[in-house]
Amino acid sequence: MTEHQREFSPANEYDVRRLPFAKRLEDLLPGDCIWPINSGGPYLFCAAKAVGKYCPHHKTRLIHKRGSGHATNEPQTR
Repeated sequence: MTEHQREFSPANEYDVRRLPFAKRLEDLLPGDCIWPINSGGPYLFCAAKAVGKYCPHHKTRLIHKRGSGHATNEPQTR
């Protein structure tokens, strides 16, 4: 995989729960999570309150993905 290719992270239970609140790209506002939560158009994004580009849940998934070479589908617990 080149630096410009990205492995798709399949949706998990958290992403399914976010669907009613998801936004299309053109509807995202500053401070919305930009994690894509579906794999086909129209593409929808999490839109939960973000810390940087991602909400805490998706930031954790990204860190796990980068650290292990693949995405985790385990929901973040708090």
